[in-house]
Amino acid sequence: MKKTVCLVLCMLLVFSAVFAQGQQEAAGEKTFTLKLGHASTTESTRHKALLVMEEYVEKESDGRLQIEIYPAGTLGNESDMIEAMKLGTQEMFVGGVFASQTPKLEIFLMPFFFPTQADLMKVSRSDFGAEIMATAEEYGIKMLAVGDGGSRQITNNVRPIKSPADMKGLKIRTPPIESIIKSMEALGANPVSIPYGDTYMALKTGVADGQENPLANIGDMKFFEVQKYMTMIDYQFHPEPIDVNLDVWNSLPSDLQEVLQAGAWIYTDEQNKLRRELNEYYYDMIVDGGVTVYSPTDAQIQQFIDACQPVYSYFVNKGIFTQAELDEMRSIVNET
Repeated sequence: MKKTVCLVLCMLLVFSAVFAQGQQEAAGEKTFTLKLGHASTTESTRHKALLVMEEYVEKESDGRLQIEIYPAGTLGNESDMIEAMKLGTQEMFVGGVFASQTPKLEIFLMPFFFPTQADLMKVSRSDFGAEIMATAEEYGIKMLAVGDGGSRQITNNVRPIKSPADMKGLKIRTPPIESIIKSMEALGANPVSIPYGDTYMALKTGVADGQENPLANIGDMKFFEVQKYMTMIDYQFHPEPIDVNLDVWNSLPSDLQEVLQAGAWIYTDEQNKLRRELNEYYYDMIVDGGVTVYSPTDAQIQQFIDACQPVYSYFVNKGIFTQAELDEMRSIVNET
């Protein structure tokens, strides 16, 4: 008798759920589930900020818009995830490999361009930033927001890096991002392209002498365990784009588009805040892990800046962006 009652109750619950969903859809309130993939761990600032966005979106949409987060490369490496998003088999993505999202993002990546996170965000939230994001639509992507992906430092196992001369001949792991590769080449290093998830082992086994990443990534991925030296150089502030497949975006009702758009900026603000708050935490983690840290003088930094000037010319000559666009972006940064 009890089994029969339980069975009936279960059937009623299932029927109620199906009926409620049917009523929603009948009223034009179709539910949407978006898979979002990224390469960072569940302890990363990226993942923690995405959880805040997920909660906001699902609450504000009354459950009509669900986001399923797949961290740590569960859905593949970053290049794989971008292609899957373009194909629509994965609806959302957060991460690098910027040129595959839109080559125009390279303008954010010019070495030593942004002094601070706030300067990057001036550009991101400007009309100029909106124009850059809109170019992703040519590649089947709706870029919802761009935040701070972290200012990047250089680590290695060979010697302290105090000037570009110290970079000469070092095998530096780089992601498949042309501005990083060109910057490392301009500084005299030998770039080695290695997937993010394979970097720890590459450093441990000597396939790469060093790498470049924000403090949070160096700490989160435990790179400091297999590195001896770090130079605090802030040579790039990376953008942090959050994307959704353009067709999926266009299929959403306008009210859900508004919720998702607002959620993307909430994600951006939350991760920016976490990065600021946790930089000291990760710095201490790296130092406590036995890494010797060097902070170059202003004169030494200028040597790095001068060495990287050909990177600007390379991208302008290639037609990725113009000198006028660089000047416009610089004017936004310099606004008071």
